Amino acid sequence: MKTIMKLCALVLLSVTTVALAQEPVRLISSVQKVEAFVNEQGEQERRLVAAERVVPGDELRYTVTFANQGAETVDAGSIVITNPVPNNTIYLMDSAGGSGTDVVFSVDGGETWGTPDELVMTGEDGQSRVAEDEDYTHIRWTFRPALEPGQEGSVFFRVRLR
Repeated sequence: MKTIMKLCALVLLSVTTVALAQEPVRLISSVQKVEAFVNEQGEQERRLVAAERVVPGDELRYTVTFANQGAETVDAGSIVITNPVPNNTIYLMDSAGGSGTDVVFSVDGGETWGTPDELVMTGEDGQSRVAEDEDYTHIRWTFRPALEPGQEGSVFFRVRLR
């Protein structure tokens, strides 16, 4: 049990978010566990619950909410959020998004960026291959529109705990 809780703490604390934007943009990061359940009609559904206890194989959803707390409009394209894929997790393909954002990824620790079809890895055999889920190291969102005072938005992604 202590190992599970320690692992949960590591996963929750491993998210580091950086915003490159005009001040004062406030960021709030959160993580929730994706839980599968059967509804009253006997259909399989999924819901987000508190990530108080996680074990290998669990799916987690990270959300970063950003808000313009200032009196001035934040310029279009100036909010850039970069998040590493947390340690001990695997990014779940096609799970990153956010309204009004462009999303790119890195497989080399944030040195280079691209869309999934642009990310190429060199295998142990020296051959090039398209990057796979476990290769992703960072996700970057650029919020395209201007952010008016009092306005907010959010970005998200999902991972599976190793």
